[in-house]
Amino acid sequence: MKDTNKVIQGLWIGGELSTMEQLSIQSFLQNGHEYHLYTYEPVKNIPKGTIVKDGREILSSDRIFTYQSGFGKGSYAGFADLFRFHLLHKKGGWWTDTDVICLKPFDFEAESVIASSYEGEWGNCANICVLKLVHNSELTTELVARCESLDPTQVGYGDTGSILLQRLLPELSNPQNIAAPETFCPISWRAVNKIVRHDPALTPQTFVQAVKDQIRPIVRPYTHPGRVTHKSYALHLWNEIWRQNQIDKNATYSPNCWYERLKRRYSISPA
Repeated sequence: MKDTNKVIQGLWIGGELSTMEQLSIQSFLQNGHEYHLYTYEPVKNIPKGTIVKDGREILSSDRIFTYQSGFGKGSYAGFADLFRFHLLHKKGGWWTDTDVICLKPFDFEAESVIASSYEGEWGNCANICVLKLVHNSELTTELVARCESLDPTQVGYGDTGSILLQRLLPELSNPQNIAAPETFCPISWRAVNKIVRHDPALTPQTFVQAVKDQIRPIVRPYTHPGRVTHKSYALHLWNEIWRQNQIDKNATYSPNCWYERLKRRYSISPA
């Protein structure tokens, strides 16, 4: 594995990791990566082998904020956006959100890699859930500057994240390496139920559903849920969609669904 691919960096705000975050970190460790988790307080349930870093190395704790209204209200996602851009500007390398599960080592030749997700009529859109960036680059400089220009009490979901990145990319002098959706986000956020659901028995209902899944990309391409393939390096679980729909990250689901299969693969027990 190239030295620039060895370390994965992430952030956690709060005092305890759920099953999902443990699964994310453990998946990278078992695939040969070193994992640096930035925190602002002691955190329970951190997988053995994780290197814990003080978040204050990047941003002081008085910068932490949550969304005040709208979609994502109460979420730390906006601060996580700001944090990752400062971190990558300072150190470069890989960043992954703690709802991203590694399926195979992130051993990419490119010095810059940006995830994307399939967004129906808008096509493939850059997504900040997985980023590999060069420190002190044109992109990181602009991302930090634009985030810092916004009032954290007024920002909405995505304003400091994927939406900001999507708006910025066309303005850059150097083209960026945008990975296909199947690389890191093979299953759409619209199909999160596929991650925790599995239909084990062939019944008239499941047969009809299987047929629909096959023809949907043809007749209604904008609703295609996606699937994990041999080209997938990770599976983004879309934590915010779980939170909005009150899906329990610590619960146990159908044994053959993606979530349970990954928990078994990486030896994760319920938190």
